[in-house]
Amino acid sequence: MDWTRQYFDEVYLKYFLEKQSEELTEKQVDFIARFFGNKSRLLDAGCGIGRHSIKLGEKGFEVLGVDSSPLYIEIARKKVQERNLNNVKCEVADLRDLHFKNTFNGVISMWSSFGYFDDKINEKILHSFFTALVSKGKLIIDVENRDYILKYFIRETFREKEGIFIMERRRFHPLTSIVTTHRYIVGKDIRKDYIRHIRIYSATELINLFERVGFINVKVFGDYDSSKFSEHSKRIIIIGER
Repeated sequence: MDWTRQYFDEVYLKYFLEKQSEELTEKQVDFIARFFGNKSRLLDAGCGIGRHSIKLGEKGFEVLGVDSSPLYIEIARKKVQERNLNNVKCEVADLRDLHFKNTFNGVISMWSSFGYFDDKINEKILHSFFTALVSKGKLIIDVENRDYILKYFIRETFREKEGIFIMERRRFHPLTSIVTTHRYIVGKDIRKDYIRHIRIYSATELINLFERVGFINVKVFGDYDSSKFSEHSKRIIIIGER
């Protein structure tokens, strides 16, 4: 069920990835920075075009951003070069095949970059994050809150962006907690459709998963302002320590 190869392309880049606001990125990066000392070494797992990696690098952190998309990594590298950030590196890598050991003070997986595969592979990825950390290192994962999604489940959306029409149809699979989204993109010179499968988690499931892998001092927040998590929280931001 590896939908990621086709999904994260130049169309997603143009109409979704590049549309994330500078304000949101700053807010996310400020949250991350609270948990690490100056000049900590961080792994940005699923870095995309490097929006978190670059901002963290500008704050003085040493960052390695990894992503499976060569296109996105090429763009991230250009941005790093333009800013002369010698403390930020970007590499093509599949999260299912990471082999770092005792290397990073922190691993971050932001903006729903976790949960792309089945439970067995997702747990394997979490194990690789654990192994990549030094003692007392921390993992931060930021995903959508399953309880919120199901409470306000939206089966269809239709919107227009710059003359492009985007329709999405969603289905929730209760036995696997996977949301399947079929996205149609239609415009004058474009006609594409994509399928996305993402495992959505409750906070309880993620806490149990973190603890099963070996993380301690697990904490959960409801937003990037460190607000308390509740059933009304749109996101789950979970932090565990090795």
